[in-house]
Amino acid sequence: MKATGVVRRIDDLGRIVIPKEIRRSLRIREGDSLEIYSEGSDGITLRKYSQVESIENFITQYAEAIYSSTKKEIIITDTEKVIAAAGGFRKDIIGKKIDIRLDERIQRKLLQSFTRDEHLEITENFTVKSCALLKPITIYGDVVGSVIIISDKMDEIEKMLVESSASFISKYLES
Repeated sequence: MKATGVVRRIDDLGRIVIPKEIRRSLRIREGDSLEIYSEGSDGITLRKYSQVESIENFITQYAEAIYSSTKKEIIITDTEKVIAAAGGFRKDIIGKKIDIRLDERIQRKLLQSFTRDEHLEITENFTVKSCALLKPITIYGDVVGSVIIISDKMDEIEKMLVESSASFISKYLES
């Protein structure tokens, strides 16, 4: 654990302010959920809560099922890191923090298409250099992650696949 040198008082309602610099560096936004862990009798740890990560085993099986039935490479993220990936060499990116540019794209809440000429940065050391579709996963209007389909070509089938995958995961998380 790294000391920040910042000391804050708890107000009469039990609240504590997390400094803006720390929120920015950890990508904590207004409305984000934080999980609280106790560390013995004298410490707590706050960790961003990920609804997508909470069903990681299901998401992993879903990604593998999509790949085995369609042969389309798939990456599923939350707003912090890669949760699941299937297809070829993708296993080494699981658990890695997503690139800030990917996070910005996810926050747009739009279906986005990328050609071979455009590069989609997934993690610090991994960029997709072929066609890709990105669809954010939203729950009640809040972005919680994304589904990315990578393929040699992008037709209506790939578009339907990425949209139905994001929608399915959203509905699963809402229930």
